[in-house]
Amino acid sequence: MVAFLICNPISASVAGGVLWQLNYNKSMRNAYAERNFREECPVYKQASTWERWTDDRVSSISWCKDYLDRI
Repeated sequence: MVAFLICNPISASVAGGVLWQLNYNKSMRNAYAERNFREECPVYKQASTWERWTDDRVSSISWCKDYLDRI
């Protein structure tokens, strides 16, 4: 049964589509971060640890940790 699922073209297509979508979403997320880190990350840098944990605006841009050295 497992061999049938692995070798089945339909299940292989679905798995390939899911992997493509994950990679595409990751590339779009990285492109967004590269375009917008200069505007978004100063807010994150100035925020206290408490604000980073509790404030919705600041906690949603936690990806800025990787860009703090570039500001």
